[in-house]
Amino acid sequence: MGIPVIFKNGEEKNVPSYMLDYLIREKKIVAFLRSSGWVQIGRDPIRKAQQPLTRSGERWSDFLFKRNQA
Repeated sequence: MGIPVIFKNGEEKNVPSYMLDYLIREKKIVAFLRSSGWVQIGRDPIRKAQQPLTRSGERWSDFLFKRNQA
């Protein structure tokens, strides 16, 4: 089971939760489903408070995608 997302081409899929940050950052999705309803990227708040990264690899999803791209 994953998080339902809508890609830019309109395709709806379930993705693993660790991929959500990557998909948002790379602007590959337009919306995802929370327990409270759909969140539209660019319109609805995504996080209440997000701290900037001080170095690469601080998030598990960053590590996974950098490793897979190498």
